[in-house]
Amino acid sequence: MGIFDTVIADAICPRCGQLQPWRIQYKYGYCRSHEYTPGDAIGWFDPPGRRAPLIDAGENVGGLVAVAGAPESGCRRCGVEPDEATVWFRDNVVESIDVGVPVQNADFVPMAPPREWLHVWSERRAGRANEDRLEASCRGRRWTLVVADGAGGLSGGALAARWAAEAASALGAEEELTPAAWCERLSRLDREMEADSKCGETTLVVVQVSGNELWGASIGDSGALLVEAGQVVELTAMQKHKPLLGSGACTPTRIERRSLSGRLLLASDGLLKYLPRPKLSEVALAGDVRSAVEALVEAVKLPSGNFHDDVAVILAERARGRLRQTE
Repeated sequence: MGIFDTVIADAICPRCGQLQPWRIQYKYGYCRSHEYTPGDAIGWFDPPGRRAPLIDAGENVGGLVAVAGAPESGCRRCGVEPDEATVWFRDNVVESIDVGVPVQNADFVPMAPPREWLHVWSERRAGRANEDRLEASCRGRRWTLVVADGAGGLSGGALAARWAAEAASALGAEEELTPAAWCERLSRLDREMEADSKCGETTLVVVQVSGNELWGASIGDSGALLVEAGQVVELTAMQKHKPLLGSGACTPTRIERRSLSGRLLLASDGLLKYLPRPKLSEVALAGDVRSAVEALVEAVKLPSGNFHDDVAVILAERARGRLRQTE
């Protein structure tokens, strides 16, 4: 049956009209037996495009969404035991519940789009070593986007990239960190990874996006860029390439807060090293984010169908008034 989350909220009994607290089980988002009340933000960990087992239920569309639920018990006054309920979310925040009210013909139904939403697409392709990793998480309206590239020629590179990417994504889902706090946390992670003899070293770029702002931190030669018509802003231009994360001696560089304009691109050097910036800008801005990611990957594919290096790409943009993250 899988794992459910639970919302605890007041609602009216459909038979006798008594207002009482109810426990409603549902499956939507990252379900791991969490308990929420109105005003709490739910999380997501598996955006479209990621080539990994799905761990989310439903689709992270934002706006007002009606989700099917099941009451755990009956009314305290009249004893009626409703079979159905609806849990209402607005931009991934629990809004309210209705008991005895079903969601027709679906597990979740988008009722109204958000005023604006972050549209995200991602793709990872193996080149020589399959040591790139990408992660994206969302809590409420706050996204955390991560790309890591395990150091080739060193043992444990893939483990280091996976460890770092998953840790940064999970941390970003729990907290909104300042750029300085991200650097401190990455330095702490650096020491933890260095203490594990099986773990190698990796680059890491982590960017948080909330509202119309972005910020984060980085180490190594993976990058984050803002791509607009006529210009490419290198958010990670000042980062230190070495020592890498996992060395025990890395020095992360802050990505200061700034407005999100155009499209936000995170990528490993398997893309950035082999795609000139004018071509990158042209391809990254063409079509929707999904088709642009696919075109970026194709642009660095060799005639043989292989790649110079592993490729990991995340592309995001702020868009208004649409129910789905991508077309």
